[in-house]
Amino acid sequence: MFRESLAGAASGSSSARRPYSLTSEPPIYEIDSDTFRQELRNFYGVDVKHIADNPQEYSDFVSSKADSTAMVARVGATENDKSGSQYFSYQLGDRSVGLLRTDPGFRIKGEEWQQEHFPDRKNISSVVALRVTHPLVENAGDILLEHQLRLDGERPLLMSRPSNDEAKPRLQQMGFVDVGENQFVLDPRRHPDKWTKNDQDEWQRADKPRLYLQAESEDPIEGTDEGSCEEYIGSDSSGDDPSWYFNRLNLGPRIN
Repeated sequence: MFRESLAGAASGSSSARRPYSLTSEPPIYEIDSDTFRQELRNFYGVDVKHIADNPQEYSDFVSSKADSTAMVARVGATENDKSGSQYFSYQLGDRSVGLLRTDPGFRIKGEEWQQEHFPDRKNISSVVALRVTHPLVENAGDILLEHQLRLDGERPLLMSRPSNDEAKPRLQQMGFVDVGENQFVLDPRRHPDKWTKNDQDEWQRADKPRLYLQAESEDPIEGTDEGSCEEYIGSDSSGDDPSWYFNRLNLGPRIN
């Protein structure tokens, strides 16, 4: 199964089914909204829920990450698209291990928090509206943020609206400022200990080498036509069971 292959790659096991290697460019591809929704189902599907339900097989930490991944992805699947949104997939081979949806930036001049924290800035460059990653892929979320900073150019001012409280401490560790109302804002130029420019003049995490995990046979995921996407969404291939979420939210008896 895909999770077994990822676990082998993360541990350096030679038993991993798919050969992995390191590359200087992250295997992140822009996709359309239909493909995004199709891929999003995998993040609340059988594999991720298996990890969440089996801490003895993985660890409490990894299972907790899987639990959060499934919840965030399931809620994200109900959100409507916005005009101008962009969609990206961080993939290993033909499987996505990280998804990012960004919304267009907007003017902030005159906002109270802008005057307090970013008096020299007038506009948000883009908004991270949804970011979800596979629990067995380390740093995938950070790499997606890094990718967006590169797209935003020389002077980005990136906003993130995290899907849960668990994501907030990591955002602050990465230099984001909590400006209230579930909004966190990053100016990477203010944090040279966290963000720097590489030899290609691209934003990069200061404490990480320019190396990214990829499957050796790396092919972008294919888009879908409208009919195939509807067929996929209409199926139960994700193993989605509403009681699984109710149990997590203590809305029903926990079934062990």
